[in-house]
Amino acid sequence: MNFTYYESLSIYLGVDLINTLCPVKGTDNLSTPQELKQFLVDSEKRIQDLVSEKNGGFDWDAAIAIHRETVQSWPVSTEDVKIVRSLRKSLRTVFELARERKAQEAAALLNEQLRMSGATPRISWLHGPYHLHFESVEDGCAHWLATTTTMGLSFVLIEFGTERFGICASTSCQKVFIDTSKNKSKLYCSEACAHRESVAAFRKRKRSNS
Repeated sequence: MNFTYYESLSIYLGVDLINTLCPVKGTDNLSTPQELKQFLVDSEKRIQDLVSEKNGGFDWDAAIAIHRETVQSWPVSTEDVKIVRSLRKSLRTVFELARERKAQEAAALLNEQLRMSGATPRISWLHGPYHLHFESVEDGCAHWLATTTTMGLSFVLIEFGTERFGICASTSCQKVFIDTSKNKSKLYCSEACAHRESVAAFRKRKRSNS
């Protein structure tokens, strides 16, 4: 699976946003404006991670500088937190619908999020070849997150279908992920979860045989 820089950032930002809430333990890392601000600051790491992938001839220094300046300029309010938490809930529902292969329902929910966010396509050239953006930084962080993450997940659904939307099979985790494996067989969000479940299964078999 190949994504452009903008698609990659949007997709993985959506995954990161959803996973700020742990559905198993109920821990929530987006409860306050300060936590939302920190999430936005930390999202710069996603751009830095993409630098090593050398996507599409982008000016990485410019991309990072623009992102950093934008994030630092945003005031973050309690209302922003409320909107983003509602967005997060909807995006997780997209993954749950995709797991059940309910593509039309997932698409309808993404369409509703795009409508609510007021996504408007525009051509950008500030940090690389001409490409489309759908968000307006002037409308604040909640709008930016809603538009960016929804467009990213919409791209995955359109281009690759529901099979690429994963929810970790570990009962102690349940984080979402995008399955980029060749055979679409990924069960766990990370090697750590896969190893933990493998060890647990081994110990269970050992107890059964003893």
